[in-house]
Amino acid sequence: MVEKIEHEFVVVVWADAHEGEGSWSPLDPDDQSEHLVHTVGMLITDDQGGKARHVTIAQSKSPNDFYDHVIHIPVAMIRSICFLKAFTKDIAVDPLTV
Repeated sequence: MVEKIEHEFVVVVWADAHEGEGSWSPLDPDDQSEHLVHTVGMLITDDQGGKARHVTIAQSKSPNDFYDHVIHIPVAMIRSICFLKAFTKDIAVDPLTV
């Protein structure tokens, strides 16, 4: 059974805040690059309940419209967004082996 896709699926690359050493120590002068994170999930637009001035991504959605593992990434931290394409071939799945 194929269900209607309500949300675009995306891969978002974004710069996250990260910590240095966990104790008193001098700053590492070589630690100058961004800490880039790749997040994959359903894009929740502002009109679908996403947070303004953020890119909102959810991992899962239930039939009664509950979302799980939602992350709101400030737009200033976004480095790229790749929209994933639907897979259109049939997939044979044996439920006894899954």
